[in-house]
Amino acid sequence: MDIWWLHALTFIFGYVTCKTFYFLRATRISLKLLKSARVTYLLMATRAIEQYLTAAGTMKYYLEESQAAESVSQSFDLRFNVELDQFRENVVQNLLHLTPPTFRENLPIKNWSSAMEYLEANKLEALAFWRIDR
Repeated sequence: MDIWWLHALTFIFGYVTCKTFYFLRATRISLKLLKSARVTYLLMATRAIEQYLTAAGTMKYYLEESQAAESVSQSFDLRFNVELDQFRENVVQNLLHLTPPTFRENLPIKNWSSAMEYLEANKLEALAFWRIDR
């Protein structure tokens, strides 16, 4: 009795099983990569804001040392806050725009505060990116 069909079925079952698990593994890795990209993007944006705040502090120190008029200092503060708010808004809008529509509905980021909550929730991944001790 020839059972070649049993070998063929075993081969087909093994092939389909292998492809299924490969697909599931690739999907998991892709989702993790998307999450890592979001966390890295938000982390880089917060680092940019830190540097911008440092530059603003240096400018305020210069304005105080040069005894600039109070109106100049207030004007600087106003422009700085407007630019900072605009930068934060642009960061969130770019993140939402660059996220594929399929994944956008599951993204809990709608504004800057929710973006920072997302970053805080994924702090371990962010720290691993910068290799900072926990």
